Amino acid sequence: MKTKYTIKKFMGDDSYSWAVFRAQDVKGMRSPICDPYIQPVINGLTRADAQYHKKNLESRK
Repeated sequence: MKTKYTIKKFMGDDSYSWAVFRAQDVKGMRSPICDPYIQPVINGLTRADAQYHKKNLESRK
């Protein structure tokens, strides 16, 4: 089964606060995610960069 990913704000509300998460890890949570125990796959991204990495990860698997 393919792993699904999603992008959400993580630990802040500036332009570099976007992160890519596994969809099952953040299901039902609203953005921004401020729980330090939830680990993103990639963080510190702009929204465009996060969308690029999400598409890249989903096409790879």
